[in-house]
Amino acid sequence: MLLAWLARSEIGTPPVPAGAPAADDLVLRLAPADTARREDGRRQQRDTAAAPPPAPAPAAASRPAPRPAPVPAVSTGQPALAAVPATPAAASTPAGQPAPEAAADAAPLVQMPSRYRVRMPEPVLLTYTQVRQSPGGRPEALPDARIDWRSDGQRYLLTMDGVLGRLSSRGGSGDAGVRPRSASEENGSGRKLTEFENGEVHFRASGRSVPDSVGIQDRASLLMQLAGIGLGEPEQLRGTVEVVVAGALEATIERFEPAGIESLPTPLGPIEAWHLAQPAVPGRARLEVWLAPAHGWLPVQLRLTGADGVAATQTVSAIAAQPGAATAE
Repeated sequence: MLLAWLARSEIGTPPVPAGAPAADDLVLRLAPADTARREDGRRQQRDTAAAPPPAPAPAAASRPAPRPAPVPAVSTGQPALAAVPATPAAASTPAGQPAPEAAADAAPLVQMPSRYRVRMPEPVLLTYTQVRQSPGGRPEALPDARIDWRSDGQRYLLTMDGVLGRLSSRGGSGDAGVRPRSASEENGSGRKLTEFENGEVHFRASGRSVPDSVGIQDRASLLMQLAGIGLGEPEQLRGTVEVVVAGALEATIERFEPAGIESLPTPLGPIEAWHLAQPAVPGRARLEVWLAPAHGWLPVQLRLTGADGVAATQTVSAIAAQPGAATAE
């Protein structure tokens, strides 16, 4: 209506040329919805064609997938480190450094299944009564056994005679506890059977060697390492304890399971002790150890049961402090 009024008004309106349509002829046309959509589509196509193509995204750097670390299999009583002939290259590897790549027939280094907090036991002389008993037989008394442990906290000398035989061990201490350097077993010659040097464990009886392993023990030092684990943190003994042990011919992973806390009758009176036992495996000797918290977690009783069922047991009868100085080299 306003447009029509302005069209008729002469105020401020220029004259209309002849032949031009009048204001009344103005028409408003509404386009159908589908027509508008087609127009919008054509407009978007024109805009897209005019725009430059987007720059391609930079390709991600190609990185090789990390190689997973090998997980050593742990089996009770099975060789932890297969014996391989010693070679000059292997013998020259310094301790604590990675060993050179092994040959195809050589077994890889098997590390400790776990690490423990360990404190070196105080020097002590332990004396034991000793008996042997066959299945269904009567106990037979044997000569007294002993464990002579001398240490100044840095070095140690260990000699023992009992159910495990006549053993000796020399060495020092490390971040993994007792660290043997040489071990021998009395077999008439008294010579060293096992030596730890240059990152390897050498078995002199066979002329073979295996790579050293963190926390590895010999058959004698194993007992003081167990005592040191109790001294370091007793809770560690509530679960399975696994230690690599070098014997006369090979190294094996020895496993000890907690068997409860017992009150042992001894010549010194009842002693409360934590009982650790190796799993029973047919055809293999089984070692049991009783550690006394009130006596520095020392082994107050040992029992070795052979594959034939004969059990030899040594029970503490005297505990004497030793001089602090070690005679180990």
